Amino acid sequence: MATTNHKHYLIWIAAAVVTTAVSVALLLRRSGSVERRALYIVGVPEKGAALFFGDKQCFICHAVNGSGGRVAPDLSGKRPGTPAMGWLTAVLWNHAPGMWRQMRYGNVSYPQLDSQEMAHILAFLYQAGNVDPAGDPDAGQRVFNDKGCAQCHSVRSSGGKTAPELSTVAGSGGSSAWTRAMWNHAQAMVDPVTRALGHWPQFAGSEMNDLIAYVSAGASNARERVHPARGSAERGWQVFQAKCIQCHSVRGQGGGIGPELGPQTDLQLSTAQFASVLWNHAPAMLKVVRGLGIPAPLLEGNEIVDLQMFLASLRYFEPTGSAFVGQRVFAERGCAGCHGAEAEGTQLAPSLRSGPATFTTVSFTTALWKHGPKMVDAAEGSGAQWPILQATDIGDLVSFLNEPPSHK
Repeated sequence: MATTNHKHYLIWIAAAVVTTAVSVALLLRRSGSVERRALYIVGVPEKGAALFFGDKQCFICHAVNGSGGRVAPDLSGKRPGTPAMGWLTAVLWNHAPGMWRQMRYGNVSYPQLDSQEMAHILAFLYQAGNVDPAGDPDAGQRVFNDKGCAQCHSVRSSGGKTAPELSTVAGSGGSSAWTRAMWNHAQAMVDPVTRALGHWPQFAGSEMNDLIAYVSAGASNARERVHPARGSAERGWQVFQAKCIQCHSVRGQGGGIGPELGPQTDLQLSTAQFASVLWNHAPAMLKVVRGLGIPAPLLEGNEIVDLQMFLASLRYFEPTGSAFVGQRVFAERGCAGCHGAEAEGTQLAPSLRSGPATFTTVSFTTALWKHGPKMVDAAEGSGAQWPILQATDIGDLVSFLNEPPSHK
């Protein structure tokens, strides 16, 4: 039963996320001979939430971080495999027959979304998926004492008095305000904290999340699980260029002093995890900027959330592929049996060639969502076995379909 429920979970989350996947876009810019490529999510999370809980009535069946229906799984918190877009597409495709049977059996109306609506809903779901799980205030109190925070800081008047009271930071502005405060004040804290404790304390696992839950008495954590902090990946790209690119690079573009922050880097990006990364590396970063003779950049207002959203969006880049490998995959997975060896179309199924507008993973997946029920019916009517795809197949298949036929 647990395996069945997990399978249904994959079915529903892949359906909701991938159907909105057209909101992922590539920004390709050239400046002289340097190619800059940045990927970020378009769409407004607030508008996506309005669609999810309003016009499209997704909430009747689904919840987001516990808010909504219980008929189908909660649509937040599932971190996809690699490559992310290929993984989501493959999961949707592989579970399509069972998913559409279940929708029909339950008499669930098929949601119709235009591209802009899809963009808004993905922005909302993607942001909600990066919300931290509920922290443990009791564990957070132990972290507060064990890491030495209590020597200087107090929480609700308990602890040291030489540094600011912490209970108002996350409690008033949420965990994003906590992350911003930790970053902006770290450069002033590194030397005195290291002298007092003999080392710079490091945070691992859920320690930062538990600490935030303790200092805020759980208020910000509970609020943000339903109403995630607002952020814009596009604005985050502007913040990155203004304040980070001198030392850090994305896809090889930028400075080489600090670590590469592109999609190939496994960077933890929930709010508490992001705060841990910034805190743990603060001494090394401070040493670098001091050596360069420049001040550490300060992040103001919503910039920390925007930057977090930009870095997270890079994990959903278009997978690359080979047209030659894609043709072999097309045949081995059984697609050629209905659509032809060159995807030229047969009496059983139409041509899949991209035509004048080339496929991307997201447009490929959007076409699947639109025509999927008919494909399921056709496969069942002909007795054809439904092909199972791997995440790495998607980039190869898209590359193959974008190539002109060989006309052997």
